[in-house]
Amino acid sequence: MDTSDIEQYIAPDTDTIGNIEIRKPTAGTLSLCDFAKLKIASGGATSVPFYEAIAFFYIHSQPLDVVRKLVFDFTEGKDESGCSLKFTSEVIAWGDTVELGNVGQMGEKIATLLQDALTPKVESAEDSKVEDEVTAVLSDIDPKKK
Repeated sequence: MDTSDIEQYIAPDTDTIGNIEIRKPTAGTLSLCDFAKLKIASGGATSVPFYEAIAFFYIHSQPLDVVRKLVFDFTEGKDESGCSLKFTSEVIAWGDTVELGNVGQMGEKIATLLQDALTPKVESAEDSKVEDEVTAVLSDIDPKKK
């Protein structure tokens, strides 16, 4: 494992869609999606797909302390699903300022981000065994015999 492999796990990757920079999802940001009542993160059907896409990108692009405060700020009330109206208002206002592209591209980007976030990043025991066998063979080679 080289330094770039390590950095992949300790530093959040970012990607760009439209004119915003998106962080890769983490357990924390996906939890915020749950608290914001977004069905898109769990693969559920929604009657407001464009809003959900915008909210997903909002959660993954804005400072997390700001997002957390808004998701749990019920000073303006809750919608019928229990989501903070203050969060919803902020997401819609932010959505007016960003250029994201079409809904299809947004959905594809979200699917890719979620798939990458939920795919295990460990190697199987079989892969590890093969790697160990290759290392053993290579370590037996004496460079002076060449």
